[in-house]
Parts: sequence; C-alpha cells; structure tokens
Amino acid sequence: MKRWHTFYEVLQLPLKMLFLAILFLGIGNLITNSVFSPYWSIDNQYVILFAEAISKIGNFLVIYFPFIFFLRLVSRKSNGITTILIGLMGYFTFIIFTIFFASSTLPTNAFSSLFGISLPSSQLIAFAGKIQYPVQTGMVGVIIITISTRLAYKQSRNKSSYGLFAFVDRDMWAMVINFIYAVLAAFAVCFVWQYLFQGIDQMSKFIASDISNPINIFVYGVSDRLFSVFGLGSFIRAPFWYGSLGGSWINLVGESIAGDVSIWTTMISQNLVPATAGRFITPYYVLNLFAIPGMIWAFYTVYTDKIEKRRIRLFFVLATLLSLFAGTLLPLEILLILLCPLLFIFHITYTGMLFGLFQALKVALGFSFTGNTAIGLPGNILEFMNFVRNPNYNHAVITIAIVGVVSLIVYFLVTKMYFKYLAVDLFNSGTSRRVVDKTIEAMGGTSNIKMLQASVNRITIQVFDPSILKLSILADLGATRIVETRAGYSIDYGAGSTMIKRGIEKQLRAVQKGT
Repeated sequence: MKRWHTFYEVLQLPLKMLFLAILFLGIGNLITNSVFSPYWSIDNQYVILFAEAISKIGNFLVIYFPFIFFLRLVSRKSNGITTILIGLMGYFTFIIFTIFFASSTLPTNAFSSLFGISLPSSQLIAFAGKIQYPVQTGMVGVIIITISTRLAYKQSRNKSSYGLFAFVDRDMWAMVINFIYAVLAAFAVCFVWQYLFQGIDQMSKFIASDISNPINIFVYGVSDRLFSVFGLGSFIRAPFWYGSLGGSWINLVGESIAGDVSIWTTMISQNLVPATAGRFITPYYVLNLFAIPGMIWAFYTVYTDKIEKRRIRLFFVLATLLSLFAGTLLPLEILLILLCPLLFIFHITYTGMLFGLFQALKVALGFSFTGNTAIGLPGNILEFMNFVRNPNYNHAVITIAIVGVVSLIVYFLVTKMYFKYLAVDLFNSGTSRRVVDKTIEAMGGTSNIKMLQASVNRITIQVFDPSILKLSILADLGATRIVETRAGYSIDYGAGSTMIKRGIEKQLRAVQKGT
C-alpha cells in the first residue's frame, strides 16, 4: 500500500484545485440562482458578471478534473516537462481515436465534447460508429494513458543510437511508442465500453423497474457516487435526472416532463408541490448538511499538535461552509480513496442506505437545476431553508433533520474509530506492533524520543540525539516521505500515523512505569 499512498502526496494539488472549483461554483450559484431570491437579490451587473465568470472557471475545472489529475500524474517523475508533452500527445490521440472506434450503439451520454473536439458525421461514413464527439472515459482513460506514457518513456530510454531509425532521438521515439499505445487503448476502451453500457443499461432498467423499491434506489445511490468519482457521473445520472427512467409527469397543458430533476424543477417553477419527484436527490441534504461536516471535524480532531490545529482551523471552517452551501462530496471522496479506502467504502454504502431509507419513508426533497449533471450542486442549506419556510414540506424537513443528526454522529464516530483502530494494517505490511517497534528502533529507542505529534497522514517525532537515528528503516515500513522540520522529523505513514503514535506512546508509558 506504500505505492498507493504516494498518489495522495502526488495528487494533493489537483485535489486543492477541485476544492477551489467547487468553491467557485458555489459562489456563482449563490449569486445567480433565482432560487435564493428570498435571501438576497443582486442587481449589480459587475457582480453578476464576476459570478458568471468564476462559475465558468469552476465548471471547466470540475468537468476536466480527470485531465488535471493526468497532468500531475505524468509529471511526477524526473524530466517532467518531457513526460507531460509525451503524455499530452498520447491523451489527445486517445480521445480523438475514440471518435472513430466508438460503436453507434452507445447512447448519447457516452460522449462528450472534450476540448471542443468533434468531427462532422459525414466524415465518418466509412466507420462503423458515426459519432461526432469523443467517448467520455473520465479517470479510466487518464489511468490508461498515464501508464502508457510512463511505459513509453521507460522503453525509449533503452533505444540504441544505432539502427535503421537512429536519427530519431529518445524523446521522439517515446512519442511514437505512446502514439501506438494510445491508438490501441482507444480501440480497447471503445470495445469494452459497449459491454460497460450494456451493464449500465441492465442496472438502470433494474432500478427503473420499481423506483419505489428501497433496494433499487440503494443501487442507484451507490452507483451514482462510484461513477461520479471516476468522472463518469453522467452515465448514471442523465437517464434518471433528465430521462424517462427517472419518471414522467404531464402538466396541465398536456406536456410530458421526463426525469426526476426536470419534474421537480418544472413543478417548483409553477408553484406546485412535487409528489413524485426528488427521490434521487434527498440524501444529498443529509450528506452535505450533516454527514460530511461530521467527517470533516472528525479529521480535525485527529491532529494533536495545537499549533498546527490553529493553523488549519480556518480551512476546516471553510470546508464546512462549502459543504453547507455547495457540497464537497467529489474532492472528499477522492481524498478518501487515496488516503483511507475503507472509509470510502463505508461512505458509499451509507449513501446507498440513505437513498433506500428515504424511499422507504416516502420522503423526498429535490432541487431546481437544468444543466450538466457534473456541475449540479444538490442539497445546499439555502434550498433546504426554503423548504423549512414552506409548511407543505414539514414532514420531509423534520425527517431529514433527524436522519441528518444521526448521520453526523455516525460519520464523526466512524471516522475517529478508523484512525484510532483500523488504519495501520490497511496501509502497512505486518502488524501495527511491528511498525511501532521498528519506528522506535529507527528513532534511536524510547529514551531518544522527546515528543510526538500526529495528523491524518503523518507523525512528527522530536528526538534528543539525531546522530543515532536509523531513518533507512522507516522506508521499509511504508513511510513515503521523511522530512526534518523545526517541530521534529515528519514521517508520512498515511492514515496509520495516529495508530503508530498511540502505540509509541503506550511503550513510552510502559518504560516510564518500569523505571
């Protein structure tokens, strides 16, 4: 798991950019969305233009977050600019060739106008798939092309300066190899995507066969979060938010409205109380307003250094406010996958349970939205407060509040329990006792340890005599980074850092009692 944890270190900046993108979307939404007119009304054109501008930035960063991750992944080794250029060539080759290899049986939501790339259908007559846009592959395509780029670069370093193509230097050879890999990858992905969408179609039909069944909605909730994390949320959301699988409603003039979100948005705009919509949105109010803030502050309590806690407190306040007003699910879920996968499994399972529970209780609250499903921000506090003010939603509001408080407590306690008791053996080979013993040995024994502090991913140890340290031992235990700071030696053990600190403290107390 050491190699896996290095991805957390590498992808911290893209995660921060994704967090900033959600912040921009949230601010833009609060200023421009007419739903919040009961709270404020802004007529200043410059403020509105600013809000629209940062919304566009947030929109771009969220939609293209797999590409941002890709740039960071291919640059993580030496010679970064070279691998970035080789990777860019491979990535654009990959997405362009998916246009040619895509099957015409794929639904429209399988495609996306990435970077404005498209081809007129008339130019594709010779191909089996007459599709205009690239296939949407999200993080899957990013992972494949990252691997192909690194492999092509490595193979090009072994190129001989003699032979038929001796005039081609190593970097150019890497581009040629990666081009070939990218074309093959495009063909393979398009082939697999046919079967992926067959599976999605079967799953969607199962869910839609009885959307009043809690089990069916549970399946939707789990799949929604899984697909969203991989940048493929539209695969599952579009048919239910805007398609017939999410239900249909005929208005007073005989128009048929399809999709859960479309029905809710239309009925709210006509001052009607939706009775058959909102089931695909309701759990987001619990997650954003209660559960995620509970997890955020459980993370905060893991930090033991008072100075560091004061330094990061404002960020946790901001993260909580962002969860309340816009939602931080996507960056948080990616963080969980990289840092503590077991918590991610708990989270998506609990999310599915919330979908099933609210369906069983016949409680539904939707949100008004029209647009790309990737940038929808369901479940914010202001929209919830609109329902609080409306007596027609009293039962739903009270039920969501009760479930929300329980969820806040559950998320807080489960997160705390994970870092205290479950993290080490998931991220390090061997038992937690072995890691503790070897860490003490590396730091010169218990008598050389002066002070200990821990955070969610690292432990900081102050020692009396640095000359007797054996830091090489730490790398074998799974430490991904060791840095000497003013506070001591910062050792990155990942999520197991808190357990290791507690284990060392236990041995220190035992030694003190023995003396």
